[in-house]
Amino acid sequence: MHQKSWVGAAVALLSVAGIFGCAHGAVAASRQRIVSLTPSVTEILFALGAGDEVVGVSQYSDFPPEATRLPRVGSFLTPNLEAIIALHPTLVIGIGLSSETRQIRALREMGCSILTIRDDSVAEIKESIREVGRKTDRADGARRLLEKLNVQISEVRSRVSKLPRVSVLMLVGHEPLIAVGPGTFLDDLLRLCNADNIADSLGQQWPKLSIEYIIAMKPQVILDGQMGSDPAAPARFWQKYPTIPAVQNRRVYGYSSDRVLHAGPRIGTSLEMLAALIHPETFPASTTARGETR
Repeated sequence: MHQKSWVGAAVALLSVAGIFGCAHGAVAASRQRIVSLTPSVTEILFALGAGDEVVGVSQYSDFPPEATRLPRVGSFLTPNLEAIIALHPTLVIGIGLSSETRQIRALREMGCSILTIRDDSVAEIKESIREVGRKTDRADGARRLLEKLNVQISEVRSRVSKLPRVSVLMLVGHEPLIAVGPGTFLDDLLRLCNADNIADSLGQQWPKLSIEYIIAMKPQVILDGQMGSDPAAPARFWQKYPTIPAVQNRRVYGYSSDRVLHAGPRIGTSLEMLAALIHPETFPASTTARGETR
């Protein structure tokens, strides 16, 4: 169906069903009814103290625990239009890609207030926290959150800035091998750890790598996201390639992908964990233990 026809049909259908429209007027003025389309937005809202105004979250929102009890509204790329409208939101927050979905365009045509933020770098995440703070009347909370984040970043940088740089491979998937590439906040975190990302020269945010490329690049450290959820399989996988320096020196580490991959207020903690794995000599054992080593 043509895009405009689809939007019109959706609006008409929801009107007939009696659930048309976002909240306006008195409801909007007294209290926000916020729908979050990504886990990172959900985390920002709760960290700012706006959790009691969140009425719906994306299907992968798993933090904080209170968020897991809220109605699900699909994902940032496939939001469930009917589920969102049934919640009568005053504000729907997604990321940049959300704005390109036909569901979000339909919500705009219905008069819903939409905010889309960006999260491809640490700087963009910081600006997103400020923007969500302004939009939810929690600018002071956003400032405090950013102050804490800046302290975490400064402490890590001061510890690692004079250390030798370390070549790192950071994986988010195994079948195929998908790495963290340039133009992502995770690449930013690696840079803040005084690490050289072996995927930086490939020019893609999430490049698919061959094992031949990885062997040739000789990473000193491998950060493998799947080791957090299935430690045995990746460990066996890397033992097959003993010429890689990271494997030779037993510097293949797992990390909790559920937490690290969320571009929200916990990136400061993720940075500390990554820095401790890459430079364990500089961080106390308690910090290193946040990662899972093999």
